[in-house]
This record gives sequence, structure tokens and C-alpha cells, in this order.
Amino acid sequence: MTIRNFKTITEGNTEKDRHFVTSLARGLEVLRAFRPGEGPVGNNELAKRTGLPRSTISRLTNTLVQLGYLIHREDLGRYEPSPAVLSLGYTVLANSRLRLVASPAMRELARQTGYSIALGARHKLNMLYVEAVRGTLASTLVLDVGSYIPVAKTSMGRAFLCGLDEPERDFLMDNIKRHAEGDWDDIKKGIEQSQKDYLDFGFCISAGEWQRATSAVGVPVWDRAKGDLMAFNCGASAYLVSEDVLREEVGPQLVALARGVEIMCGQG
Repeated sequence: MTIRNFKTITEGNTEKDRHFVTSLARGLEVLRAFRPGEGPVGNNELAKRTGLPRSTISRLTNTLVQLGYLIHREDLGRYEPSPAVLSLGYTVLANSRLRLVASPAMRELARQTGYSIALGARHKLNMLYVEAVRGTLASTLVLDVGSYIPVAKTSMGRAFLCGLDEPERDFLMDNIKRHAEGDWDDIKKGIEQSQKDYLDFGFCISAGEWQRATSAVGVPVWDRAKGDLMAFNCGASAYLVSEDVLREEVGPQLVALARGVEIMCGQG
């Protein structure tokens, strides 16, 4: 499965690109620096999160306010995204056939199992939730659309890796290694085990590797006609669901969900 423009959306390929607009990229980094549910953020904090000078941040936030993408809370001296940012994301969600087809099936499986289910797409070294259904059982995962989780340590991210062709997977692994610092040996071991599980069972498991109290199973899903690859996860608190339950019950159910979505996309 070939993912369009794979290298152009991975870090480390912009320095020699004469078509790359640095100021635009910096503005987008500022928008990405805001986090769900935290409220307004000041220029100093945005500078820390982006690694950009405060003077640059000040110019960017002022520009984004004038364009309508940020709101300036003058009483606090801080900024927050405006509804205009939501319109950009909605266009992506509305045009994603995988999300549109998967959503009702995800709600039904969450109702049957009680566990939370999410669909994510890759952004750099993270998976971004594009759809999420909260389970009915206590202590299920509570991340919403727009949340980021790491590729390297989560079942969703590892399932995405398993869905890639080998050259693309190796390219992403190289990027993960460069940012792993002292954790690379453990990360590599976990990914290799996930690849083995995927070959054997069709799904990956991450039990306490990202968050100690969280266990989840992940499965890749394709819209082959469009060349799109995403991944599902389904999980809950490690105190609520055992690895055996994930492997024997939840994993096969999530594989069936993914295959059903792929069939539906093929009919579109």
C-alpha cells in the first residue's frame, strides 16, 4: 500500500526544498501547539512548545488573530483557537470516506463491548484521532477527536506501521529512532512484537507501554481506492480488561470491523 506524499509529511525533508514556505509552516506549528481543554495560552508558552523565538511567536499570533484563526483574550494576554480553525478540520473529516463509513460500525461495536474505539491518521510521529466513540464501561479510554497519541508505543500507531509497505515503514522507523533517545531498544522490541502479532492474528496489542494503566488493541484499515491508510484502536483501563480478553475477544472483533469497513469503501 503506497501512501501518497509519505516523505513530504515526515520530518526532515524541508531544508533543501525551495518551494517550502517557512513562515507558513511556523504559523501552522503555532496552531498545532494548542491542546484540547487547556484554555488560552500565552506567547511564552507557545515559544517553548514550538522552539521558536518569542519575537517570532508574537508576530505569528498577531497575524493569526488578524486572519481570524486565533482569538486574543486581552484580559489574560493569551490566545486560543477560533471556530475558523474548526472549519479547516471539518473539511478533512467530511471528505474522509474511511471515517464516514467507519463511524456507525464503531458506535455499534462500542455498544456491544462497552469499550472505547477510535480511528486515527498519522501526523509526523503521532496518530491523530479523526473519530472516537466512548465506551459505556467505567474507566474506558476518554480521548476525543483531535487527540494525539504516539506512533511508537500505542496499538494504533503500531497497527499503522504494520499496514505500511516495508520501505515506508523503514523510513518512519528511522524517524522514530532519531527521536527515541534512550528508549529505542524497548521501542524497537515492542514494535517487532506487534509486527509478529499482526502476522499471526491480524492485530497489535499495547499493554501499559504508552500509559501504564491503559491496554488496547490496534488494527490497520485501508481505503484502497483512494490509497488511504488509517488505524483503529479499542481499549480500556488495564484494570478493566486483561490482555487475554484483548487477544481472544476484542482483537478479532476489531479485525472484523476493519475488514467490513474496507469492503464498504470498496463499494463506494
